[in-house]
Amino acid sequence: MPQTDLNVQHRLTDEPDDRTHVSVSCPACTRLHLIDRTTGKLLGDRRG
Repeated sequence: MPQTDLNVQHRLTDEPDDRTHVSVSCPACTRLHLIDRTTGKLLGDRRG
């Protein structure tokens, strides 16, 4: 989950992929996050 409470934008490619989530290196906290390709939300993010 986010550690900095900052909103960080990242563009996901539209390339066809079998994966439901993609890993993204975060420039704010330098950690790796998993993003749902369909919703754009972080894995485990339960916020509305």
